[in-house]
Amino acid sequence: MSIKKDEFVTTSEFDSTSSQKIDLSIDKPVSRKDRFLSLIWDGYKKDPREQRFLLKLDFFLMSSSMLGYFIKTLNQSNVTTAYVNGMKEYYTMDKNQYNYMITLWTVGYTVGAIPSNIILHRVSARYYLGGLELIWSALTLLMVACGPERINGIYGLRFLMGFLEAGYFPGLEYLLGSWYSPSELSKRSSYFACSGIAASMVSGPLQEAILRGFSKSKLQPFKWMFVFDAVISVPVGLYTMFVDPNTPSTTTAFYLNETDKQVAVERRRQVKAELKTRHRYSWARLKEFFGTWHIYVFPVLFLCYNNTCAAISQPTFTTWMKQDLKLPSSQYNTYPSILYGAGIGVTLVFSHVHDYFGGTYNYVLVGLYFVLMIIGSSMLAAWDIARPAHWAAYFIVGMPTAWGQPQIFSWVNRLLFGNDMKRNFTVVCTNTLAYVTAAWVPILVWNAEDAPRYPIGFRYNAGLASLGLVMTITAWFLTRRDTKKKALLETQQDEVEATTHFVSSTSF
Repeated sequence: MSIKKDEFVTTSEFDSTSSQKIDLSIDKPVSRKDRFLSLIWDGYKKDPREQRFLLKLDFFLMSSSMLGYFIKTLNQSNVTTAYVNGMKEYYTMDKNQYNYMITLWTVGYTVGAIPSNIILHRVSARYYLGGLELIWSALTLLMVACGPERINGIYGLRFLMGFLEAGYFPGLEYLLGSWYSPSELSKRSSYFACSGIAASMVSGPLQEAILRGFSKSKLQPFKWMFVFDAVISVPVGLYTMFVDPNTPSTTTAFYLNETDKQVAVERRRQVKAELKTRHRYSWARLKEFFGTWHIYVFPVLFLCYNNTCAAISQPTFTTWMKQDLKLPSSQYNTYPSILYGAGIGVTLVFSHVHDYFGGTYNYVLVGLYFVLMIIGSSMLAAWDIARPAHWAAYFIVGMPTAWGQPQIFSWVNRLLFGNDMKRNFTVVCTNTLAYVTAAWVPILVWNAEDAPRYPIGFRYNAGLASLGLVMTITAWFLTRRDTKKKALLETQQDEVEATTHFVSSTSF
């Protein structure tokens, strides 16, 4: 008897549909102490079996995800840090060559995103994601070999790194949405996002330490940053291969026993998630994905978020301190870390409170992000403001960038639990569209010759943030409409079942 390819792939799945159901409800009332402690860790008000499962998941999945995203962000941002610490002079970079490096990475990222995550939906996530980490660490090391007349080599390597990194972030957002419930997801996605912020936070001080430590080295100090990034990526890639759990229906993780697997499947049943996660893409399925509003609204919403982050991710803050304030490198490399640290602190507080109240108020925090971005960008567009207001403006546009991303992706994940492939595809498209414009817009609006004022950039940012606020309100309205429709449908189904039961019981 011949075996179809689809049949071969799905035999590796845990038999989630026929697995024994287990009761995870708790009989005794939750104490005030546990209710308060659940604000810190939500396992306190759960069944002991679920607590043990959640501890394992938080330790292994979150540690591998956060470490991986940390090194990815460090690799992605090392050019920005290097640019203001000797790279510009070493390569005698003129006009917009820095923007070309950023753009080529973005083009590679855009090209690789959707194919990469189609592959992820069909193969073992731990080997695929871990393998990506190992390959991009090798490419980072190759950047060290590019001499002062080989800047084209840097361009090519940046493209390849973007291509390989494309599947990593959306792949992990999809995996987080495959394991955690709505009341758990926002904070986990926030910790994941903050690990990337932490990479930006340490990048400046790390470069400053390298400048001091290798000032007399034959190898340029900024290149030692590339060496460091490559070296720390290797063990993280191997760790990911060892501990990433894949999805609840395909997991072979050594630390999850049979009870843990049953708990994982039952948790997916409770949120009405699709249990089988390995399907083949087809034109019929793709048409289905484009039949609802999610694929149109969320990509534009995230585009507005991602592109407005340029107000701080472009070297705006650093060049202002370096060129206008004439601060030494020990200060302009370190001060951004204070901004990033404040953003992490606020983000974690917001996400814990958000999940404590059910994890369904993403629109509030996303809307707040855009309101603050409009205010801060408008202040910087005016430019001729008091110096304290100038400092405040950079913090206003900088801190919210930490919480916008996790709130958007946890929003997408929780709305699409019922269709796993659609959820994966929407997460990927949501992430990818933002980089389509990021590939060319910075060259036009964040021209390096305009530094540090960037009059076009900050005005563009304020306008894009305004569009983002409109899209947030649109997504909230459509989410609310769908929730009401779903509740009405469930009520009608309950009434039909009750009537059927009554008729069948009185017929005897």
